[in-house]
Amino acid sequence: MRILALLLGACASIVTGHVVCRNAEFRCDGNRCLPASWVCDGSPDCTDGSDEKPVNCPDRGLVALVRECRSNEFKCSNSNCIPSAWKCDGQDDCGDNSDESLQECAKCQVGEFQCIGNNHCISRSFTCNGIMDCDDGSDEANCERTQPPMLPHMFLCVNGRRIPKLWVCDGEDDCKDNSDETNCTSTTVAVNTTPAPLCLDNEYQCGMYCIMQSWVCDGKADCESGEDERGCPEECPPEYFKCANAGCIRERNVCDGNKNCEDGSDEQGCPTREPPVPDEDTCNTETHFLCHRNNNCIPKEKLCDGNDDCADGQDELVEGCVNECDDRNNGGCAHECIDTREGHYCRCRKGYRLIRGFDCEDIDECTEQPGACSQRCTNTVGSFHCSCLPGYRRDPRNFTRCKADAGEPYLLFSHSYDIRRLRLRDGELTSVVNNTRLATAIDYQYSSHQIVWCNNKESNIMRADMTNPEGAEVLVEGENLVADGLAVDWIHNNIYYTDTKRSEVRMISWDGQYTKTVVNEHLRQPRAIVANPIDGYLYWTDWGNPPKIERSGLDGSDRMAMVSSPVVHWPNSITVDYASKKLYWCDGFYNKIMKSELDGSHVETVLYSPSVLRHPFSVSVFEDRMYWVDWSKIALFSADKFTGNDVEHVSAGHLLESPRVVHVLHPYRQPSGKNVCNSASCSHFCVRSALATPVCVCPDGYMISTWNTSFCVVETVKVPPAVPVPEWERANEVPSAVMPVNALPGTDTQKSSDTPQAGMILGVILGASVVLAAIITVMVGYWRYRQVGTIKHSRFPNPVYRKTTDDDGGGYIIGQDQLLYSSPPDYQYSEDPENCLVEQDDVPLAPKK
Repeated sequence: MRILALLLGACASIVTGHVVCRNAEFRCDGNRCLPASWVCDGSPDCTDGSDEKPVNCPDRGLVALVRECRSNEFKCSNSNCIPSAWKCDGQDDCGDNSDESLQECAKCQVGEFQCIGNNHCISRSFTCNGIMDCDDGSDEANCERTQPPMLPHMFLCVNGRRIPKLWVCDGEDDCKDNSDETNCTSTTVAVNTTPAPLCLDNEYQCGMYCIMQSWVCDGKADCESGEDERGCPEECPPEYFKCANAGCIRERNVCDGNKNCEDGSDEQGCPTREPPVPDEDTCNTETHFLCHRNNNCIPKEKLCDGNDDCADGQDELVEGCVNECDDRNNGGCAHECIDTREGHYCRCRKGYRLIRGFDCEDIDECTEQPGACSQRCTNTVGSFHCSCLPGYRRDPRNFTRCKADAGEPYLLFSHSYDIRRLRLRDGELTSVVNNTRLATAIDYQYSSHQIVWCNNKESNIMRADMTNPEGAEVLVEGENLVADGLAVDWIHNNIYYTDTKRSEVRMISWDGQYTKTVVNEHLRQPRAIVANPIDGYLYWTDWGNPPKIERSGLDGSDRMAMVSSPVVHWPNSITVDYASKKLYWCDGFYNKIMKSELDGSHVETVLYSPSVLRHPFSVSVFEDRMYWVDWSKIALFSADKFTGNDVEHVSAGHLLESPRVVHVLHPYRQPSGKNVCNSASCSHFCVRSALATPVCVCPDGYMISTWNTSFCVVETVKVPPAVPVPEWERANEVPSAVMPVNALPGTDTQKSSDTPQAGMILGVILGASVVLAAIITVMVGYWRYRQVGTIKHSRFPNPVYRKTTDDDGGGYIIGQDQLLYSSPPDYQYSEDPENCLVEQDDVPLAPKK
């Protein structure tokens, strides 16, 4: 109705030259007619806001509309009503800042701290945490920072930081002032800083890791210093173009507008293209003016402003400088009228968009702007309001962001020989577990301070208390165990892992006593895994053929592929953002970090960067940031989880090697939920279904009892019981060809000697069965031999994902995983594992010996 009233007012002005309003209407200073009920209602409807000026209400004899606010609302000075929770939150929700005035915000609630400068209230947990949450830093003033007593196994840095003595003189700046690396002799260095890995014949060594030989001189620098593209042959293969830096690219990529050579030489000397003449496609004529002589495109605000912006005076011609905005109807614009030489155009205030050239409609920032709010977003007319989930507070420095109200966030990450944690607010490093052996998968249970990791070098899964890691215990071990992913169900106390060697998803009881195969069909190369016990789902990635991200119940039921090729190619780490209910993962082939809904819908690319994301392997999310590790870079990174902007290096000092996997260590990363298994009495495993009901699960080798669905019994092969033969039937029975007659109870043993045909028939049948089985075996073997000969190998060279080391863990080899879905005929095997002959382009999956 308001739009219709504005249109009627505009038409009246155009036809008559002035506006005549009805008795029940109000005329704005810009000659518009509005319903009288809109006057003094707290919302400016006139362009100049005259309908809300107090002086107009009594002069016109109009009674201002008085709003009555609800009990849970706050009444602004301009009579607007806003939720009481929006008061004193740092955001002007009233429009006149009355909800943030000193009078209203003079007192803070219990558990809050009041900033001295602006009187804003922040959580008391934000004080003395090393971060200035108040604009004036008053939350960090007069803080007594008491230091705990120095432990004998710790080293005190010059800057006051404390690190384990094992980190002293290890070639890594753990103190961040290098005081732990000063006065070191060659004998005190515990770690060889220049290990030399032994690469295979089909690999090329660059620095501390190996790449495929086929990547050398391919026009793309895969080594950190680019040595794989130096000293390349002068000639390129046919149908290839030689770059100035000696690299080779395909000829079809030359002069295509993209720099395919590292030095951009493929785009040099290309046929000169005539610069396109600016037109409406390149110069937005709604907001800009096209100078006809020099094709300059200037903003319309520069027209008729007294400055010669076109260099020929075209934008300042007097005959074109007529101000249509002086018209009584504001040029027909709903909000702002901008005069130009050619006429005028309309512009909307912030929070609105222009429609039909003159009208304005509200923008729903909550749905149209990714990350407009951290968590909860409420759209308002011309603006929006942000609020936080329970357990979070609005960030005093940015009202659209939310911060955890409790707990200290850390990054938990693994190296080859240890697991460390990094405090996010100051970058302080501390040791969690020492003496690990190639831990490429870790997870934790925050409530019990337990950490679980896989030692791929020793083929076992271990668990320890982070406060006492020396008491670590082995949960699972096996010669062929290769776990690339671990996930802890922190509510129901179960552990999941992906066994890449067996192509299975498995489950372990918390004490390691029982194991269960959850999924083992149609899996190629399962990689990362994450449990969501809040909703009762399990997610994992598979970069086999075809690559995909799958979901199932915590017991493996209701399995479905959510995201598959070509959306994903090498899906690696996967994690759940429980605050936003999103799924995040990284793809090493596409150089992307992506996200989707928890059901796999609405897939979006958060960050794409071949330079920043060379070989991303692990990702985690907390608050408004995502954190990841890249096996080609010796660092920990973070970026905005909504847009991928603001990429930061969060590592403390120089890390000697690339972190392998990262998790955010914080209680909110494992939200509390109802343990439905408390009401069940399962004998072995218990999980939550998607319907929030308990489900009893049996370990391998067991099955649900027929008399008690909560109890598991040893799985046995059922044999039909023997049925006694009635006496009347036994007298007339015919000699059996399967069972000797003398085996029947109550049968005379002499009777069998009187019937020799029984033994003869039995022998004939058994002999025929053996011959028939032999013939079938030969035929099946010949058929399978013919089939294998026709199956092609499917290989997926993923350079990131089978990093191996020598026996000492020195060299890091980013090798090529080969997925062979059938036994190839050209493989030659010998009984000696050291002399196994393989194809030249194949790399073993197992660590190098």
